[in-house]
Amino acid sequence: MICVGMYSAFYFFIENNLFISNKMITFAPMEKKDTQKTREEIFAEKADNYEACFSTTCPLREHCLHSLLAIYKPKDRLYITCVNLCNPQMQREGCPLFRKDEVIRMPVKLSTIYYDMPGRMERAIKNHLINVYSRKRYYEYHNGTRPLTPDVERYVRQTLKNYGWTEEPRFLEYVEDYLW
Repeated sequence: MICVGMYSAFYFFIENNLFISNKMITFAPMEKKDTQKTREEIFAEKADNYEACFSTTCPLREHCLHSLLAIYKPKDRLYITCVNLCNPQMQREGCPLFRKDEVIRMPVKLSTIYYDMPGRMERAIKNHLINVYSRKRYYEYHNGTRPLTPDVERYVRQTLKNYGWTEEPRFLEYVEDYLW
C-alpha cells in the first residue's frame, strides 16, 4: 500500500485499486502485447523498398529473399526496382545478390567493446573504423541503430586483434533478423 498526500485529498494504492478520499477506482492490469511479427508481415513490410527477382530458372530462388519478396510487392505501383536478369552473373549458383531466407543473430551497439580498453587504443580503433565505414555508418553501428552484419563483426574482431587487443569483444545486445 502506498499513501500519497496532496493538498487535502489522499490517494491510496492497494494492488490494482486507487482510493481517492472515500472513492475507489479499479485499474485493469496491463497486458503485454505480442510484438513478434510473422514472416509474411515482415516480408510485406520490407517488400516495397527491396529489389525483386522474377527469375523462374534460378536454382537459388526457393531460398532467396529477392525472389521471395517479389510476390509481396505492392500491385498498384507502375514501376518497381528489380534484378537485371540479362546480367550473366544472375540466375546461377554464385549469384552476387543472393540473400538466404534465414534469420541470423547479429550484435548491436559497438560502443560496448570499448569498456575495458585503454583510451589511446580506443581512439585508434575508432578512427580506423570510421575511415573504413564512414562516420555516419560507424555511429549507426556504435549507437545500435544498425546491427553489425557477420562481415562487419568479423572485420571489427580482426581490427581489435591487429591493434593488440587480446580479449574477445563483449556485445551486450543481439538482434535476430534477416540479412537484407
